[in-house]
Amino acid sequence: MRIFVGTATAFLCVLTLLEFAALRFEWNIPALHAFSSGDGFWSEGYQREELALDDSTENEILEEPDPGEADVQQDAGESGQPDVQQREESSADGLQTAGKPGETEENGQPEAVEDEEGEEFPYYIRINRQQNCITVYTMDAAGDYTVPYKAMICSTGLYNATPRGVYQISTKYRWRELYGHVYGQYATRIHGGILFHSVPYYRKAEDTLCTDKYNKLGEQASMGCVRLTVEDAKWIAENCPEGTTVEIYEDANPGPLGKPEAAKIDTGSPNKGWDPTDPSEENPWRDPQTQEADGQREMN
Repeated sequence: MRIFVGTATAFLCVLTLLEFAALRFEWNIPALHAFSSGDGFWSEGYQREELALDDSTENEILEEPDPGEADVQQDAGESGQPDVQQREESSADGLQTAGKPGETEENGQPEAVEDEEGEEFPYYIRINRQQNCITVYTMDAAGDYTVPYKAMICSTGLYNATPRGVYQISTKYRWRELYGHVYGQYATRIHGGILFHSVPYYRKAEDTLCTDKYNKLGEQASMGCVRLTVEDAKWIAENCPEGTTVEIYEDANPGPLGKPEAAKIDTGSPNKGWDPTDPSEENPWRDPQTQEADGQREMN
C-alpha cells in the first residue's frame, strides 16, 4: 500500500511540474489534455501573477468611448446605418441562442440587461474555448441577444486554462503589461486575471509582435487569457461597455457565423513584427506595394 501511495504521489508531483512548464512555455502536449481540468484549474497561479501586474507603471488605461460610436462608423453603409440584414439572415440558420444571467421571459429567452443608467448593453459575447472562436450577438426586436453580429478567431488557454462561466467585462487598457514580461494592446478584463488582449508584444511597441504566437490564433495557446488580432481586441475595447456579459463555453459547433481565419505571417518577412490588422498608419502591411512585394517573395 505504501509503495502504491508513494508511486501515486510521485506521479502527481511530476505531472504538476510538467503542467506548469507546459503552460509557462506554451507547450502543446496532446497527452496532457487527458488530465486537463474543465474549469481551468491549472491557470489559478497564473491569474494571481497576472493580477499582480495591475499596478504596473507600464499599463495605460483606456478611456470608455461613447457606446457604439466607433462601431457605427465602421459598419455603416450608404444610409449611415449599420448593415444588419446579413446578420439577421445568418440568425435563421443554425442559431445558438446566447444564454444570459438575470430574468427570463415566458418563451425561455434571456432578457436584455441594463447598466446603472438604465441603458441596455448593445452586445453579448460568447467564447467557444473548444473551437477558439468568438461570436458577438446583438438584440432582436424582442430585446433578446439572438442575432449573431460578428465572429472572431482567438486563442484561449492551453489545457482549458480559460475557465468556463458567465462574467462581465471591466477595466480596459490601451497597453497592458502581461505575465512573462510581454505586453498586450487593447486589453479588456473578463474576470480576475483573464483578459481579452492582442497577441503579445516583446516591448510596448507596435512593431515587436510575437509572430509565432500570432500564427497560433485559432488554437489553444495562452496561459488563460483570450488572444485576438489587434483589430478585434480594439473593437471589443471600443464598442463593448464595462458590464457587457461574456460567456465562456465549449462546443464542437463554432457558432452561427463559423470560425474566421487569420492570415499567417511569414517569419522571414521584414514586416513580421506587425499585426496585419493593426490600424496604425505606420503599419507596413497597410501599404499595397509592401503587400504585393511580400506576396511575390512568398511565391518565389
